[in-house]
Amino acid sequence: MNNSIKKILFLGPKGTYSQFACEKFKEKLSLNQEFEAVSTITKIIDIIDCDPNLAAVLPIENSIEGIVRATLDGLFSAKNGVKIQAQTQIPIQNCLISYSKKEDITHIVSHPQPLSQCQNYISANFSKDIILEGASSTAAATMSLKERGQGWASIGNEFCAKMLDIPVLEKNINDNKDNQTRFVLVSRADFNFQNKIRTSLVFSTKQEPGALACALEVFKKYNVNLIYIESRPSKRVLGEYNFFADIDKSIDDLNDVLKDLEKATQYYKILGSYPVV
Repeated sequence: MNNSIKKILFLGPKGTYSQFACEKFKEKLSLNQEFEAVSTITKIIDIIDCDPNLAAVLPIENSIEGIVRATLDGLFSAKNGVKIQAQTQIPIQNCLISYSKKEDITHIVSHPQPLSQCQNYISANFSKDIILEGASSTAAATMSLKERGQGWASIGNEFCAKMLDIPVLEKNINDNKDNQTRFVLVSRADFNFQNKIRTSLVFSTKQEPGALACALEVFKKYNVNLIYIESRPSKRVLGEYNFFADIDKSIDDLNDVLKDLEKATQYYKILGSYPVV
């Protein structure tokens, strides 16, 4: 455990799934640092990149919406070696939250993603005249109910509703019930956690036929399970990409793999080797 970390930032406001992920990391990893909400992922990474005494909890992938681009791009572009220290998964169980009765609801406010993820529920339970309004986050939407009149509801999480003491009318209203988000704990300083079973990295290949296949052949050669791969524009040249990958092994078991990967790519960068809790 690294006691030099004084504070852990998370994507705010309070009451988001990011804060819920903080609480899970706190429980599973025995963290005792203070948590603080910050408004954007880019701002969080900029802050911790400049301060080795800070860490952060960030969303990195949703099972329905896919990768969180700001997190991946931020980890890659951080100048001082911000790395993933741990990972966890949080089930996303959207709830209908309101002071009003369900039959009296005329407006629903939420972040655009939950509104999209609950389209079938909204269509089946409310008239075509229901008014949908976007918000910056589910927590902001639920907090806004305190200022709105009768007839308003939010789609958000039970954690936030309980924190604000607002009634939950229905739970788990997602159209897809297996909605989950991966969160990562990141920092410059190493937390020195045990049981590192996963490694994340990014690499770039030469701009020639078969270059990506050659890089992937390295993982096959050493019987390494590549559980995730995603391409992102390099932001240097149009048509040039970085490939982000998760490997089901600790970095301690990848010495030969990385030697061959270095030969098969233009470059690679380790984004962290960590436990999954």
